[in-house]
Amino acid sequence: MKIAIFTDSFVPGIGGTENAVVRYATELEKTNEVLVLAPNYHQKFDDNQFDFKVVRAKSIQVTANDFWAMPGISKKMKCALKEFAPDIVHTQSLGMMAGFGNKYAKKQKIPSVCTVHTKFRYCYKNALKSSFLAEILLKIVIRRAKKADRVCSVSYSMIDELRSYGLKKDVTIVKNGSVKVKQIEHETRDAFQKFNLLYVGLIIEYKNIGFSLKCLAELKKIRSDFVFTIVGRGPHLKKFQKLVAKLNLSDNVVFTGAITDRFKLDSLYASADLFLFTSVFDNDSLVILEAAGANTPSLVIEDTGSAERITNDVNGFVVENNPMSVANKINELMNNRQHLREVGMNAKEIGSTWQETVERYLPIYQEEIVKKHNK
Repeated sequence: MKIAIFTDSFVPGIGGTENAVVRYATELEKTNEVLVLAPNYHQKFDDNQFDFKVVRAKSIQVTANDFWAMPGISKKMKCALKEFAPDIVHTQSLGMMAGFGNKYAKKQKIPSVCTVHTKFRYCYKNALKSSFLAEILLKIVIRRAKKADRVCSVSYSMIDELRSYGLKKDVTIVKNGSVKVKQIEHETRDAFQKFNLLYVGLIIEYKNIGFSLKCLAELKKIRSDFVFTIVGRGPHLKKFQKLVAKLNLSDNVVFTGAITDRFKLDSLYASADLFLFTSVFDNDSLVILEAAGANTPSLVIEDTGSAERITNDVNGFVVENNPMSVANKINELMNNRQHLREVGMNAKEIGSTWQETVERYLPIYQEEIVKKHNK
């Protein structure tokens, strides 16, 4: 089967979807033919490192982190699609690439499958500071989902979200696969050592990093023997550095910047006591799976996509969405590291493999191809 994957978020852009697409396409390529179509981000990047073919479209930089692809004027992309002749289109975003992918599928009379990863309303409100403008953009992006033959997402919480956008179609849930973490022995830390909390990801407001810092400010009123390591880059780094100083957390918080060395990153996961991930924006974050792969449990907020994988106090921790609840839970875990280690040992069970994700999608592809053929 030939699958054309259209995405607006792909290496070296910023965002978790890029990693999901790389890992999914890599596994999919083992038994099928894959073509990934993505923006160029105004950067040179070695796409030959991938097992699948990548074709780039020109793009316009809108903000420091956002690019609008222009696939419609890309002769290279049109030629690549003509040569590849896909059996099905899979859009992994609802941006410009998805719009182009839907039009291509309709013209070629092949089916299109759409996977929604993002809570757009939350994202747009945060970026635009305007509910009115956010709703206008939502109407635009949801049209692209409506044009797909099949809509999928990575968390059950997205079903109600998509309904609120006006989508009436059924939504099929297919979780992301787990990430293989290099076999580094999880560091056993004694009670007299500082408690090591970790965050890995984009440094931006909608990841709720400010909330995490406020939780730790409450924790510091009780005790100060902890350190919070924040790994990543993003537009709001300086804002959070100022907040750290304001909350009197300068001795407790370390910003490392982006870490691209896989061994170093895996070592950080293995040396952490707890992965602190309070995002209410993410649907099925890969970072909690990476942490789990290193036997480091995550603390997440209840009623979020991240919480769907976790059984509280069994393979991770699910806490109410307020700073005192989070602070009290961390303090409880600091006082009971044996229980924390036991939960960490169970954390690996929260993931599935990318092979299993592919095995979920292949019947969906086949079903949509048959439906289109029978029309």
